[in-house]
Amino acid sequence: MKRLVICLFVFLLIAPSLSLAAEGGDTAQQIETFMNEALEKYNIPGASLEVVHNGQTIFQDSWGTMSDGSAVTEDSTFLIGSVSKPLTSLAIMMLVEDGEIKLDEPIETYIPWFTYQTDGTKSITVRHLLEQTSGISAYDGMKVTDQQGRDKENGITQAVKELNGVQLSRIPGEAYEYNSANYLLLGAIIEAVSNQSFSAFMETHIFSPLGMNNTTVDYESAVERGFVPGFHSWFGKPVKGDGLYDQSGAPYGYMSSTVSDLTKFIKFMLNGGELLSEQSLKQLQTPPENGGRYGLGWHFPRSGNKYPYHTGATPEYKSEIFFIPERGLGAVLLMNKYHELEAVSYLSIMEGIRSIMNGKNPDLVQLNVSTQWITLGVVLLLAFISLISLIRLKRRTTINKKVWVSTGILSAILAVGLIPLFTYSMGISWRTVGLFLPDVEFLIQCLIAILAVNSLLTFLFIAMKRKNNT
Repeated sequence: MKRLVICLFVFLLIAPSLSLAAEGGDTAQQIETFMNEALEKYNIPGASLEVVHNGQTIFQDSWGTMSDGSAVTEDSTFLIGSVSKPLTSLAIMMLVEDGEIKLDEPIETYIPWFTYQTDGTKSITVRHLLEQTSGISAYDGMKVTDQQGRDKENGITQAVKELNGVQLSRIPGEAYEYNSANYLLLGAIIEAVSNQSFSAFMETHIFSPLGMNNTTVDYESAVERGFVPGFHSWFGKPVKGDGLYDQSGAPYGYMSSTVSDLTKFIKFMLNGGELLSEQSLKQLQTPPENGGRYGLGWHFPRSGNKYPYHTGATPEYKSEIFFIPERGLGAVLLMNKYHELEAVSYLSIMEGIRSIMNGKNPDLVQLNVSTQWITLGVVLLLAFISLISLIRLKRRTTINKKVWVSTGILSAILAVGLIPLFTYSMGISWRTVGLFLPDVEFLIQCLIAILAVNSLLTFLFIAMKRKNNT
């Protein structure tokens, strides 16, 4: 009887732990099943995910391969895109604590050689850059970002000088407009006040102290740690890219890292550490005032629970991180395929992870490539109509010259104006279309080629008929 009582007492002590372990196992299995489904549904070649809760890793796994055929692991190198921005904002806050930077100081205090044109009297401040309210338009930012061929040591300065003299589209502080050029300028400010290269500052003050030994901010170091090209997406299918890397882009989007390293960053953002005071860390964790969407380097959901998160993308890589301080919960997801029209689908992966952690069933958004197929249909239809039209024109002995000349002129105008019309309506540069929507770029080029050939042959046939008639 005594032995029975002792056994019952021991069971009651360990039962809650067994229950929690079983629950944790169920959660891990649910995440595993969900991720396998998502990666297959979205045709993602390789990915890595880590989820932390109360300082402990509760899930970590990697799937698929990199473009060189190597298996993805927690230490595989990915470009992290705009997830670089929260790391840059951390560097700025460290310099604020050191008294080197003031958030509400005009940026000309730190980089007086950079100028801009504005219709108002307000200056751009460091806070404006952090909160994406500088007034520099996203379109102007695209002109100087995602570029190859810049110098490793002076790339940031080169890019900022290309932006020099920019006309602000809005008064600083007036409105939010997400723009990577804001963080390019923050990189220049970090270099100016620290008297170090951005690379050296990040390595010395952030990466090394946090143990992020596989995180880099230049191409050569990234290659040393295994960086290889990722994948574009053509009609939803992965196609190996050429490994675009912008040597000036580290402050806003071209840091390379691993799931293991970024998890260390997330743990710091959750629990704090020696790099930053609790007060400054709280500033980074706090949503912007007046219902704003972007704080000091972090997005916040528009509704519901306000937690910091950030997504990132380069033409060949996709990333996302989030953390919820009051729950001690955070996660990092890295993938090696991207297309701008698939961004919403990719966002549903991390949303599904959060749903699982909240005890809910996850849901995946359908991968939608209808835009590409519709555009392809238009290309084929236009090619067919042009072919039939030209055959009819060639066979006719008499023609209505005004109609056919008008047709040729209209085709020429459309051929010349299609790209400006498309980029204006989308609010992006044509180069950006090529980087982030390569299949759409190709199809539009096909449309232009068909229109141009149709116009040229129309005028050629008209001229031949006129000569024959004469």
